[in-house]
Amino acid sequence: MAHFNPVIVEEVTTLARNFLRDFPKFFQTSFEATTRTYELGHPNIDTDSLYIAIYTSSTPTELAASAFSLDARNGILRLSSTPAANSSLMVEGYHYEWILPADLKFYAHHAIEEHVYNLSTPLENMSGIVIDTIGMATVVNSLWALLSEYSRDIDVMTSESVHIPGSQRFRMVQSLLEYWQRQYENQARALNIGVNRIEVMNLSRVSRTTNRYIPIYRAREIGDYGPIERVFPERDKGTIEIEDKGDDLREDVFVDTNPPSSLYNTGHF
Repeated sequence: MAHFNPVIVEEVTTLARNFLRDFPKFFQTSFEATTRTYELGHPNIDTDSLYIAIYTSSTPTELAASAFSLDARNGILRLSSTPAANSSLMVEGYHYEWILPADLKFYAHHAIEEHVYNLSTPLENMSGIVIDTIGMATVVNSLWALLSEYSRDIDVMTSESVHIPGSQRFRMVQSLLEYWQRQYENQARALNIGVNRIEVMNLSRVSRTTNRYIPIYRAREIGDYGPIERVFPERDKGTIEIEDKGDDLREDVFVDTNPPSSLYNTGHF
């Protein structure tokens, strides 16, 4: 995956989370410390906000990060060792309803790659409306992922005629995806960005005599008798580049040796 400016990535993920309204929610739970593994009751736990303490005789002792491991996606906490008898475990923090920050960052990287491919303009110099559009693309990618996850939900009909509409969540996300995908496509089409953008190019003819390109000149108005101006368009190989080539390293920028002796010679002053 390509490396992008962390500030821009953070801006895109913030926009996407605001569009989704998937903000962190606080939770607090406690357990009788009888085992090493605990289910926190919430998926998508924010690891940075987690607070874990062992209460023994009403005295809390906060656990270090090395004393436990967390399955943030499924909300499973596993301690390194079983606490002492007659102690309790206190856990509090924040969780997300839909998407973890790491997952949203992955979708943001994917959306950015779709919009900066084959463009000479750096991401940092793009207009704010372009960043907003990339944020919408991140929302679309996130909802597609949620739709793939919720597609496993099925409706249940029991023998007592109790109907459990398990697929209702899928249909809700599907309608939300249709809206955001339509909004993103309209805005991307208006700005002519993304993988479906339109490129305007000039066809070049090749001389049968010299096997060279025939010169192209800039168009002029009738009555303009100024000097003609030749246009040198960027030539390609007629193929779509799929290789991500890195920048060539300059070997003449830094040499880990002493400067020439002439730099130390002050005899000419």
